[in-house]
Amino acid sequence: MLKTITLFYICTLHFAMPLYAQKLSYAQSKADLVQLKNSIQKYNPALQVYNTSFESNCDEFLSSFEADSISLIDHFKRISQVCAMSNEGHFALGNWNDTVHSGFLNNRYKYLPVSVKILQEKLFVWTDNSTEQLLKRGDEILAINDLKVPYIFSLIDKSLPSDGQIKTYNLISMELGFAWMFYLYVAQPTSFRLEIKDTDDRLRYVTVQSLNRATQFENNAKYTTNQNKNESDEMNEFYHLKHTGDVSYLSLPSFDFLRIKKYGIKSKKMYASIFRELGKRLTRYLVVDLRNNTGGRNEFADDIVPFINKGLNRGEFLKKSVSWQGKEKTYKIPKTSKFFFQGSIYVLVNGKTFSSGSVLARYLKEYANATIIGEESGTRYEGFAAGSKQYITLSNSKLRIGIPRYHIFFPKSNIQHTSNQGLLPDYKIEYTLEDIEQGSDLHLEKVKSLIQAEESAIIKKQ
Repeated sequence: MLKTITLFYICTLHFAMPLYAQKLSYAQSKADLVQLKNSIQKYNPALQVYNTSFESNCDEFLSSFEADSISLIDHFKRISQVCAMSNEGHFALGNWNDTVHSGFLNNRYKYLPVSVKILQEKLFVWTDNSTEQLLKRGDEILAINDLKVPYIFSLIDKSLPSDGQIKTYNLISMELGFAWMFYLYVAQPTSFRLEIKDTDDRLRYVTVQSLNRATQFENNAKYTTNQNKNESDEMNEFYHLKHTGDVSYLSLPSFDFLRIKKYGIKSKKMYASIFRELGKRLTRYLVVDLRNNTGGRNEFADDIVPFINKGLNRGEFLKKSVSWQGKEKTYKIPKTSKFFFQGSIYVLVNGKTFSSGSVLARYLKEYANATIIGEESGTRYEGFAAGSKQYITLSNSKLRIGIPRYHIFFPKSNIQHTSNQGLLPDYKIEYTLEDIEQGSDLHLEKVKSLIQAEESAIIKKQ
């Protein structure tokens, strides 16, 4: 997982798993969990800053187990829950070839053959990959095998490492991987009895059989045709800049190292080129789209500051980092560039705006007084543990866990006074299923209305 759930995003909802997995003894399981707890305490330097109760909570959790053998699936769930107790999102939980996950891609596992959308904490059918074909897009799932959806969400949430009390990132993570998460963190049934409220508000029950990945792909190709035509593909550029009159739109979908390497991008040169162009075009309004930007290289957040800093007093440093070994580094606020943007800035974010993607949004808020549109970002506003990871291999299960080992934090904000929350939007956006089906972009609609209102206000003053 990337956040660690990214390891699984590439195969969203294509999983299943019969429970013939080997078992660990009580002593083996306990030893792995104690090893994990001790390693988190050793390598996560932000642990005592954001979660002083980690040790006591973890000890209580470990003491609650009965002295019985345990399947690797349930063992992995406990591992995930210990990582989640650390109150940090930048964990790596295993990989596709390990003792728990290897059956996903080789079709040994069976799972729920349905993809979903989660809106306002409700669960909706998006694509029916089952053999039965009894579900329709837009059907609301109220319960699965008599487990109510809010309870299912709570079980999965306990196993997802996340920053602070941020719900948005976990909900979008659940949406992207609900089927395999249900299997790993809830149950492994051979069939699913779904309590459904259809689009006409009628209640009914539907039973579908669990299927492996290959069968679900076959069913998807057979039954869905162009059903997903409104789903956008990943941008084939590192960034995209377009102009409409005196409004410019800058999309930054990712700061992933492999994308940076692929396109040969240097952050300082990129921003200098972008803001030079904005100056030449006399752009008055800049819209920065950071939706779904889960971060990557830190410099792609830091190096925008010279071009957007309006001289607002936000502290004596840009950020600081402290390694697990106690080494501290202070990053100074850079000098303003000659290509500094003087117009209004609007930033589009969602729950998947994470890590350095969320940091860039924070800088735009703090140093450019940008207007934020969307939903709470996925990374804690005041600081978080990230940077490189310390990988450990658990002695008995052989699962490989990555623990964030740098504490990155910022000067105290005069704008947002929160604890354990992400960047909060000035204007909250909520989508309906109909909006998504129709391909509506409520973020852009809102920003256009705000720019129009700003223009009208300027005209009135003249």
